[in-house]
Amino acid sequence: MKSEIKVTLQYIFIGLLWIFVSDELLLIFMSKNDLDAITHFQNIKGTFYILSTALLLYLILKRHNDAIKQKMNQLKKNAQELEITNQELEKYINLASHDLQEPARTVTSFLTHIEKKYTPVLDEKGKNYIHFAVEGAYKMRRIILDLLEYSKINKVVVFEKVNIHNIIYTIEEQFKAQEINKNITINYQNLPVITSDRELIFIVFKNLIDNAIKFKKSNTPLTITIEAIDFKNKWLFKVSDNGIGIEEEYFDKIFILFQKLNNNSSDVGTGAGLAIAKKIISNLNGKIWVESKINMGSNFYIKLPKS
Repeated sequence: MKSEIKVTLQYIFIGLLWIFVSDELLLIFMSKNDLDAITHFQNIKGTFYILSTALLLYLILKRHNDAIKQKMNQLKKNAQELEITNQELEKYINLASHDLQEPARTVTSFLTHIEKKYTPVLDEKGKNYIHFAVEGAYKMRRIILDLLEYSKINKVVVFEKVNIHNIIYTIEEQFKAQEINKNITINYQNLPVITSDRELIFIVFKNLIDNAIKFKKSNTPLTITIEAIDFKNKWLFKVSDNGIGIEEEYFDKIFILFQKLNNNSSDVGTGAGLAIAKKIISNLNGKIWVESKINMGSNFYIKLPKS
């Protein structure tokens, strides 16, 4: 039964019930002879009032429900169109990234050959030109790969038990294999097992640790500390470092895709890591933010719901 008909019938039933009950209530204060004349007119008037208002109620509810159904159908149509657009966009990004990486590899390869073959006849300026060109090609390839990774974050979330301690240990071992861990200490103890997407959580913590490594102080050993606080309905993670820090005016900008605050050419980052981390946390219905002071390090906070 349609919802508007159901509500209208309930209204009519309650109204008629009230008419007959009210007669019994009036008997308490009036005699039966006096009540008969009043009751006849009251029942006719009350029934007409209930039926007329019930009809009006039905028309209002029907119009309201029809508007809701129209909106829902439009939303379903928009969702289907958006899904098709996202699929087409993902295919386009995959094709574009492949097509863009190939010229970058070609440029890098030929410049490397030129550098090796013509080093004896190149002056210092020529060598620098080749070096900058090769670095630019490598950087373009990294940007393409980061953009491809960013576009793939909207995957279906697979919830499972995720051991955060094991996640950090795996990331630490990867950095050791790349020999990036020189003068770097990662402290983590008593990290929990949470319910989330293992792959996405791995990317978040890896990007945060990688960001701390990129922006460490040049002559100071880097210490990264990862802590977890158990609240009633959420987990709060804190990733701290003693790096160069961030000015307060840039606290929001660092989470924008390809937004870099340090444009030093020696910086190997593309400005995508924190944007990727924020998009993942948002998709997991969480929140990420930073607190920092220049030359005193940074504290990144991640809030995730337990369910």
